Amino acid sequence: MTLTHKPVGPDSRVFLVDGSSFVFRAYFQSIRQDAKYNYRTDRLPTGAVRLFCAKLFQFIREGAADLTPTHLAIIFDKSENSFRKEIYPDYKAHRQDPPDDLIPQFPLMRAAVRAFGLLPIEQDVYEADDLIATYAKEARARGADVLIVSADKDLMQLIDDKVSMYDPASGAREERRIGVAEVVDYFGVPPEKVVDVQALAGDSTDNVPGAKGIGVKTAAQLINEYGDLDTLLARAGEIKQPKRRETLTDPASVALIRTSERLVKLVDDAPLEIPLDDLGLHQPDGKTLVAFLQAMEFTQLTRRAAETYGVEANEIEPDPAFVGPAGWRARNGEVAETPALPAPEAAAPAGPTGEKGALSPAALAEARREQGVATKIDRSLYETVTTIERLDAWIAEAFAIGVVAMDTETTSLDPMSCDLVGVSLATAPGRACYIPLQHVAPTGADLLGGDPPPVQIPFAEALARLKPLLEARGVLKIAHNMKYDLLVLACCGIDVAPIEDTMLISYVLDAGRNNHGLDELSKKHLGHECIPFSAVAGSGRTFIGFARVPLDRATEYAAEDSDVALRLWRALRPRLAAEHMTSVYETLERPMVSVLAKMERRGIAIDRNILSRLSGEFAQDMARLEAEIHELAGESFNLGSPKQLGDILFGKMGLPGAKKTATGAWSTSASVLDELAESGNTFAARILDWRQLSKLKSTYTDALPTFVNPTTHRVHTSYALAATTTGRLSSSDPNLQNIPVRNEAGRKIRTAFVAERGNVLISADYSQIELRLLAHIADIPQLRQAFADGIDIHAMTASEMFGVPVQGMPSEVRRRAKAINFGIIYGISAFGLANQLSIPREEAAAYIKRYFERFPGIRDYMDKTRKAVRENGLVTTIFGRKCHFPRIGSSNASERAFFERAAINAPIQGAAADIIRRAMARMDEALAHERLSARMLLQVHDELVFEAPKEEAEATIRIVKRVMEEAPHPAVALSVPLEVEARAAQNWDEAH
Repeated sequence: MTLTHKPVGPDSRVFLVDGSSFVFRAYFQSIRQDAKYNYRTDRLPTGAVRLFCAKLFQFIREGAADLTPTHLAIIFDKSENSFRKEIYPDYKAHRQDPPDDLIPQFPLMRAAVRAFGLLPIEQDVYEADDLIATYAKEARARGADVLIVSADKDLMQLIDDKVSMYDPASGAREERRIGVAEVVDYFGVPPEKVVDVQALAGDSTDNVPGAKGIGVKTAAQLINEYGDLDTLLARAGEIKQPKRRETLTDPASVALIRTSERLVKLVDDAPLEIPLDDLGLHQPDGKTLVAFLQAMEFTQLTRRAAETYGVEANEIEPDPAFVGPAGWRARNGEVAETPALPAPEAAAPAGPTGEKGALSPAALAEARREQGVATKIDRSLYETVTTIERLDAWIAEAFAIGVVAMDTETTSLDPMSCDLVGVSLATAPGRACYIPLQHVAPTGADLLGGDPPPVQIPFAEALARLKPLLEARGVLKIAHNMKYDLLVLACCGIDVAPIEDTMLISYVLDAGRNNHGLDELSKKHLGHECIPFSAVAGSGRTFIGFARVPLDRATEYAAEDSDVALRLWRALRPRLAAEHMTSVYETLERPMVSVLAKMERRGIAIDRNILSRLSGEFAQDMARLEAEIHELAGESFNLGSPKQLGDILFGKMGLPGAKKTATGAWSTSASVLDELAESGNTFAARILDWRQLSKLKSTYTDALPTFVNPTTHRVHTSYALAATTTGRLSSSDPNLQNIPVRNEAGRKIRTAFVAERGNVLISADYSQIELRLLAHIADIPQLRQAFADGIDIHAMTASEMFGVPVQGMPSEVRRRAKAINFGIIYGISAFGLANQLSIPREEAAAYIKRYFERFPGIRDYMDKTRKAVRENGLVTTIFGRKCHFPRIGSSNASERAFFERAAINAPIQGAAADIIRRAMARMDEALAHERLSARMLLQVHDELVFEAPKEEAEATIRIVKRVMEEAPHPAVALSVPLEVEARAAQNWDEAH
């Protein structure tokens, strides 16, 4: 039967098949059957396609639930990019990835629908359920009977006297028609109130939050008692049960309920691309159907189709479009016409399964790890791709499988200035290639007949072929440290998406346990030692650069990286689900790859004249300090020499606090000098002043101009994602996060960061975010109330501790309270506080003791955190990030105390890092939605820096503040408000 225009009326029977749900049902049913029926002879997984085709054949010929269709729609989810993600970014965030052997079957399902003469229906923005709701509403309005083929409870809100559901899992002959009575039995309310119940109860499968502590049963009771959700929320203060009353009257909870309501309510007026009347059925083309079924090697279905539609199967050749890897995909309904590669053995291996079905995530993770170790890497199998034909074949294979690992090889580590030398791809463990693009002769070519450059595909032609693959939304790209590859390829005009990053998966799972470099992870998880870069490109005087590496060695090195990345992804990805870390990875880590890549590409402008002038000023100040230091020492010496300085301090002057380093020299570290300076030693204080100016001069005023990109004329820092235990970002080349902001010299350096003509810089900074998070996490009523009332938190603390009225409070008293507030977060000791405030240690100890007496919740939090980290070796942020401290059980008391202090701070600092990440991930879209052209340039701890046209400054600040202050929502409802201070100016210092 073929879809045709056939008006829907009262005599029509419209079948709406939830194709996306059906695909997974078919897959999990197939893996419970004999495995030999689940693969084609070339090992292409086809079990789910076989059962899908069988059920589709049944619907067309026999119908279901005593109905035969006059109209039929097979409706799929087109992508994860539903409009619901805009409402609630964490929507469906906990969904596990599809099994490996289901992924290549997705395009074949759509090809099967076409083979039956139907059209797979799918639309951007809307989910399959929304399209089903829209078709159902229109068909019902015309008097037709509607049968929704699905077991999805979300669709029960559509049921009435003309619309029913049929669960295909109940069996081909057994009727299981779901009507109004069945909905009442399931939800406890009729269909028209299902949305109200779901808004309250939420849905863990789709990560719909709902109301805390209210399940379906309780929700149904409340809705039946009050009539509907609006009435319930309006009268929630009347509820007798305290917990329910508190939940349903709390503004943050009500906001989540209303968000959940918008998520679960189906859209029934979506703009349909295929009209309802065009879903009419007629006889399909028997030859086309048989050719497809033969290509899939479905013997019984082929015979049934041939008999049903009167064709001779043995006279029809299998559809060549679906034979071999090139036929494994149907993209936008069109079969790839690219050269096929011989299918490698186990090129698309099935995920391990047990007798009762798919393994649990934990078991799958362990099975993948064991498989990765057992399957040895053979570099001799890698291919060097030097012809368009072979490149096309590899691209076709990647499209067919739907997953490809990749890596770029370049001339330097600076993605903004390097040249792309080559690209490697891996489509399966052990199956990888390297595509050289700009290699030169190892010995160089010259006029006397030196070696010619190796044969390669022309650079522009190769990139033109790779671009559709690397940008294809239907092919997942995997890499290790993907941000670098994104930057390199963006400079070549390629926008890589969608992505997975094995470095970040490892970081989410094991932050604090180990480093996350590819070589280290390969040893740890695969038992394989990768080729060191120096082994192929040399080092020091023998360094030749990757462009001069012979192609055979370059292929071994480059293809291995992609092969290892793919194996690591297969081994580590299941652990995210097993260890409940999928949401952290998908909402806090993976989005940052593209966000930071864009920021790094944008860079920031600097004024070289200001830096030059500052270098001169710093040099003069250093010379003055050097003369003063020499006078105090009574002799001249090299201030940059720790040995000479140590001899002056502890040899000649005989100052206290002398310590020896491992080499036997006097220690002149900053901590040693700080102690001396705090005790009133002028000599040590001047040394510290000189060192600070020397560092600022060498690190910033002298060095920053050397980082200006000759093409963009801007400075492009590099952000490290997997560098800290708590999730805080760090930057390098140059490091823009350590410019002092609390001293005059540091602020002068910030004046050199400027906006381009016609623009301004906007600095947006969270105000006291860590103290606010402490108030929330440790549940400190006084702090919570003070932040809610907008009271000066340091003055309030001073008043609580010292009994001093807030009005007319001496600045010294407030300063001491501020030092204690911030010091407590970092586990400050009496000694440290005494040094900071220049008071006796006993007085500092008394301050800390009084602080804990006034705020006992902080002490409880610290004790509870110490206990948790000792027992579990980790702490967790309010967003689920795990911070591991494997050395918490150290036998060294001082080391153990250090890690305990770090563990106490980690949930607070980590939550602050998570919040600004959430803001950054949403920022570009929020600005674009308001048609603002502001660009996010820098992240410095709790601060974001933007560049915007002057005329858009006010509007930009408004949006930036909103996004930053609402960043925790809806995942976490903080008990204290976040506050962001934002200003616009011509330079960074004035904007801060």
